[in-house]
Amino acid sequence: MPTNTARSTIGRAGRRPAARLLTRLSALLLTLAALAPTPALRAQDAPAAAPAGAPIPASRRAQRVAVITIEGPIDRWTSISVRRRLEFAEREGYDAVVFDLDTPGGEVGAVLEITNAIKGSSIANTVAWVNPDAYSGGAIIALSCSAIVVNDPATMGDAAPIAVSPFSGLQNLGAVERQKILAPLIAELVDSARRNGYDELLVQAFVATGVELWMVEDLKTGRRLFVDEQEYRLLFDGDPPRSRVDLSAADQPPVAGAGADPATGAGSGVRLALPDASPQLEQEVSESLDFKGSETRRPAISGADKGRYRLIGYATDGGLLTLKSRDLIRYGFASRVVKDDRALERFFGASSLTRLDETWSEALARFLDSLVVKGLLIVVFLLALFMEMAAPGIGLPGGVALAALAILVAPQFLVGAAAWWGLVAILGGLGLIALEIFVIPGFGVPGVAGIVMLFLGLLGVIVGPGGFTGPGATEDIAYALATLLLSLSTAGVGMYFLSKHYRSLPIFNRLVLADTVGRPADGRGEMLAAMAPEAAGPVAVGAVGVATTPLRPAGTAEFDDRLIDVVSEFGFIDAGQPVRVTSVGRFRVAVEPADGGPERLA
Repeated sequence: MPTNTARSTIGRAGRRPAARLLTRLSALLLTLAALAPTPALRAQDAPAAAPAGAPIPASRRAQRVAVITIEGPIDRWTSISVRRRLEFAEREGYDAVVFDLDTPGGEVGAVLEITNAIKGSSIANTVAWVNPDAYSGGAIIALSCSAIVVNDPATMGDAAPIAVSPFSGLQNLGAVERQKILAPLIAELVDSARRNGYDELLVQAFVATGVELWMVEDLKTGRRLFVDEQEYRLLFDGDPPRSRVDLSAADQPPVAGAGADPATGAGSGVRLALPDASPQLEQEVSESLDFKGSETRRPAISGADKGRYRLIGYATDGGLLTLKSRDLIRYGFASRVVKDDRALERFFGASSLTRLDETWSEALARFLDSLVVKGLLIVVFLLALFMEMAAPGIGLPGGVALAALAILVAPQFLVGAAAWWGLVAILGGLGLIALEIFVIPGFGVPGVAGIVMLFLGLLGVIVGPGGFTGPGATEDIAYALATLLLSLSTAGVGMYFLSKHYRSLPIFNRLVLADTVGRPADGRGEMLAAMAPEAAGPVAVGAVGVATTPLRPAGTAEFDDRLIDVVSEFGFIDAGQPVRVTSVGRFRVAVEPADGGPERLA
């Protein structure tokens, strides 16, 4: 027994110096590897997934998970659809929501609506799945979630605001316009960083150029954060290095603002990482963050912190931040690689996973809501309405006009976001115009009011619900106004063409009677038929006759006991008024009021 004990003690004593030597050698190698410069981050290196048996945090665990897909460009219909599906998940009692992102980005207003819905949701367990791309607005949506997972490969970033015109494509933003858009975007990203534990300087590199940052590590706590050049010079001597290093050299992942010591950085103020940020921009961002109620947990760097931190490496070089799967994990944004739905279930420890995709009606609404489709529908609506009012009783043009109007307003009703005032204004305007033409003589207040209401109603339908307020409202109204004016011009040309060639057009020439027998005496006859002379023979320019029906603007006039279809060129003319022929064409006889002329026969 003593012999065995002595052997065992000797054996451990004999191995102890070698173990110490090996430990020290390993520590030296690790230190040299951490301090030595290495090539830039390699996106092709596959990020390491979490172990299969890794414990699931209580805040992430969920039994029922809903997956909301966001695919393709983000517009207001995406926002409406995502908010509808998120509300459905809340009503159905899902424990977690995953936003499956594959998008190039989209409209600023729609993106901010989605992020506000995510942050305000009663479901706090929200996860963004970059699968495979979340550019621009997709990156902003991902950062608003409580956690991010990635596929491999995956890309996220490049969220700088740009202007895209449906008529001229990409456009450069002026300084004022860029600052106006940057303020809410930076405030949104900083708020997301504070809520979800990302570095609030680093997230600014997603939306603005010129953001140079260095990663440092607190020697006491091991916490990491990103500092700009001004903060770097407070912590270290000399110029900051600008050669990229492998930020994964150390074994601890970057820790964002949520992990930093909150004692030195309380408050809602913000530090902008943009080198050319104006005081006005900083004030607007700070006021927005005050409204959101988020407070910074990032430590305030001062000269007293010199010697407290060590440099890890150069993180961003001033270009727009765009990260691959491995980079997203290295920079502390993503927590795990998730390849498919099964892996997503394991990530939550879920018993069920349900996908909530966009409905067919939402996809149809997006197509019908495009400016090109809306412009064409307005042209068809106006032309068909002109033909029906020119020849009442035919019915076919009126049916086409009603169908075009129904399709025009259908997108808003398909998704339950109808702007009723636009439709009411259109119908009210048409009623006033009809009242002016067929009931009230002359052209006065009802006609002018009807045209104004029709114009505003069509503009409201093009802009859509909520389009007159919020970010990007000015651009939406400008595009809608340009579309409406172009449609009105096109319809005007079409009306002129129809008034000239209505009788000669195939199919339509069979819908109008060629003679005047049985024409109503109240003046509600064929307006376009009045644009062609009667078969009894032409009438000379300058001939004076009497209007036998109200000319509004078309009707009939009597010249030497002959009834001629005419059209008034200068306003409406009442029945019994003398008229004078101003021009005679193949299909049109134009008249104007005459000061005198033969008396109307009894």
